[in-house]
Amino acid sequence: MIIDITGPDVPLHFQVTTPEPARPVATAPAAGDTPPDYDYYMPRLGTKYRKKLGLTAQQVEWLDKFWPPQNVFIAIKGCCLATMRLYLQVLPALETALQSTGASLAQVVSAAQQEALRGRRAAPNPYGHSWNDYDERYLQEQIEATIYSTIFRRCENVVREAYGNKRKLAAEFSGMDAALAAELEKQLGPPLDALLPGLVTSIHAPDEATELALNLQNVTRWKQQLDQLAEALSPSTSAAFVAGVNQLGQRNARNPALENIFFEASKLVAKYDREHALRFYVQYVYHDLNSVTINSKPLAKTIQKSLFPQPDQLQRFEALVSQLVQDKDLAQALAQVPAVYARQRRKIELDLGAIRAVQHQHAGTVELLNEYLQDEPEPAVAPVPNPVAVPAVSETQPDEEIQLTVAAPAPAPAVPTTTTSGAFAAAWGLSATQQALLARFGEQALMLPQAEVEAFARQHGALRNQLIDSINEQCYEQLDDVLIEEDGDTYTIYASYYQQLATPC
Repeated sequence: MIIDITGPDVPLHFQVTTPEPARPVATAPAAGDTPPDYDYYMPRLGTKYRKKLGLTAQQVEWLDKFWPPQNVFIAIKGCCLATMRLYLQVLPALETALQSTGASLAQVVSAAQQEALRGRRAAPNPYGHSWNDYDERYLQEQIEATIYSTIFRRCENVVREAYGNKRKLAAEFSGMDAALAAELEKQLGPPLDALLPGLVTSIHAPDEATELALNLQNVTRWKQQLDQLAEALSPSTSAAFVAGVNQLGQRNARNPALENIFFEASKLVAKYDREHALRFYVQYVYHDLNSVTINSKPLAKTIQKSLFPQPDQLQRFEALVSQLVQDKDLAQALAQVPAVYARQRRKIELDLGAIRAVQHQHAGTVELLNEYLQDEPEPAVAPVPNPVAVPAVSETQPDEEIQLTVAAPAPAPAVPTTTTSGAFAAAWGLSATQQALLARFGEQALMLPQAEVEAFARQHGALRNQLIDSINEQCYEQLDDVLIEEDGDTYTIYASYYQQLATPC
């Protein structure tokens, strides 16, 4: 009651009605969507996507039962479409499941509406007047919308799980009497729980735009996907792992945690592919430099030891990383990674002045020796050539080996290309497995296919790369070079190096 003080004391009677809920603010539709009716309100999902998805009248009605959800997951168009498709698959299946019990979804909704009306009529109106038809119609619409929106939310939770989003929505029948909510859960909960898991395989995989948006929302989403790639990682699948990590990096291009993907991938693939492990670490350094916080995390010492069996390899890689930090040229750094493991040839430089000096110093001795040899009565003895023969010096590349022919009083035995003895000097410190593999090299002309080395390593409980690296590391200090070289699909050993193995150091 309100008293008007501007005139006679006459009470003014008025009626308070339940306000209509606020309508969502209209926004511009996406290309291909149904434009909203700006004179009234933004369309619901069925009306909005009727033409784009080719929906039937029944499907439009199902989607228009409730107002579109407002959350960051459904705001991504690909996630919204995936949830809608699952929802439209579940409802016919749910209808079939209910009919097997002698009911239908429409009957369940109608029964819930009638129960809500009975409870409403029994309760006093807080506004002091009786419930009218408008109030009851609004209540019925609210109950129906709650039932269908709850089913939609449960579909959304399944899509969230499939898309790697661990944050779930509350999907209970809320906004009604507790007893009514419990009855709805009893009728609809079990069939929904039985149907939804079987429809997971029908959910479309997210497209690239959806992947980018999801990874930006959840900056740790990549961990689950990297774990899945790591589960299938093996020597034969390392190429697939590398391709998967590169794709994962592209899909997280806007993720502030991008550098961590490459750091973890570098550790995982280190024991299977050294070059790709270095490439991933180079990408980690690059993206770390461009992040808000520079961490500069080093690889563990055990991983470094497996990646760099020779000290000079580690030095070359450290120089590569230092150059990347200075110029931030990722493409150039990645292109230089193979050079870390490239064989460094020792250069031979000839001092022509010293050679001529030796020739001049021993010229008389050579002439006298030639005279003695010419007076030798036995014709079978061949004359001894000049002890120091100066080869023709031509311009060569720095890495080419220059062959010197040095005569001696007795010709040196030719270096054998193979050996089957398997006996190696103890000073090299080779294990029985290492010696057995080297003996097999000797039996096969110092060349073995990678597949044969792989089989040998498995027989002896070792990994191929670790076995080769351990031999090279054991012999490097005395050879000052790599003993076993990888050449395409084979491993080879220089004959001169192999001969030294049987020579006491």
